[in-house]
Amino acid sequence: MINKKFLLIGIKAAISIALVAVVLQGVGLDLAWERLIAAEPGWLLAAAVVIFTQICICSLRWKAVLKGFGAPLKLGLIFRLFYTGAFFNQALPSSMGGDAVRAYRAHRAGLSLGTAVGSVLLDRVATLLALILLVAAAVPFVASSLEGNVALLEWVVLGLLVAALLGTGLLMVLDRIPSRFMEIRGVRHLSAFAGDVRRTFLIPALAAPLLAWSFAGHLALSLVIWLLAASIGAEVRLIDCIALFPLVLLIQTLPISIAGWGVREGAMVSVFALAGVEADAALAISILFGILMALMSLPGGWFWISGGGRKGDEAAEKGVPESP
Repeated sequence: MINKKFLLIGIKAAISIALVAVVLQGVGLDLAWERLIAAEPGWLLAAAVVIFTQICICSLRWKAVLKGFGAPLKLGLIFRLFYTGAFFNQALPSSMGGDAVRAYRAHRAGLSLGTAVGSVLLDRVATLLALILLVAAAVPFVASSLEGNVALLEWVVLGLLVAALLGTGLLMVLDRIPSRFMEIRGVRHLSAFAGDVRRTFLIPALAAPLLAWSFAGHLALSLVIWLLAASIGAEVRLIDCIALFPLVLLIQTLPISIAGWGVREGAMVSVFALAGVEADAALAISILFGILMALMSLPGGWFWISGGGRKGDEAAEKGVPESP
């Protein structure tokens, strides 16, 4: 009998291959390949540096989350744990696999299981909320210069914004809903998470740095896209990347492919067409982004092999002062 887990992996791999094939057929492999081989190394190196910087920013974002939980992990350990998760987000079929590894390593490093899982979940919530807020703030500045059905884009962004705010608000009050709803397994688990969400987002001293680092991380990835576009000679404004690439990231999170491959390429071609970016250029940018993200995540594999974050690691001991 075929293992369900391997069957799911096979289905996702098939979907990724099929989606990439569809995009390549529509765009033309020859055109995209010419763009790829013509990419200038200097711009690619700059993009790689920004990706590494973005990982550092994300580590600081998670540190801001952990501060709300009173978790005494040193910044160096937080960086290693986050980098390990980033590696597995690229290596595992599920985009959430790296989060599970990060929570597991954080628990092994001395955090309670509830704190480890809750902090990673809250980190995801903050990331998603900031992503949608950034799109909502940037789209009005670029709407007049976009092509195609801009009105539809604005309605989609408005819908995402409302859903994000309502969803975050719901998470805050899940522990106060009628008891009969607690029989639902997912609701019961999330209700224990509600107090942490309230504390994090309603206390300015915790919410401000968390959202600031979240915005900075998304801006860094948008800068990566702009640098990759420059590397292949594609003309696109940085503000367009800030407004449009977060939409691609949102679409990429759909759990139907391997590390977002195929979904991201189709989304890049469709979304960046609004900014007048040619399909072959958008496809080449997406492929370069995927390759660079995979390469830059490799040190996380070393952190996993070297065993950083084991229980008893002195950097994770309770009461150890945090790094400045």
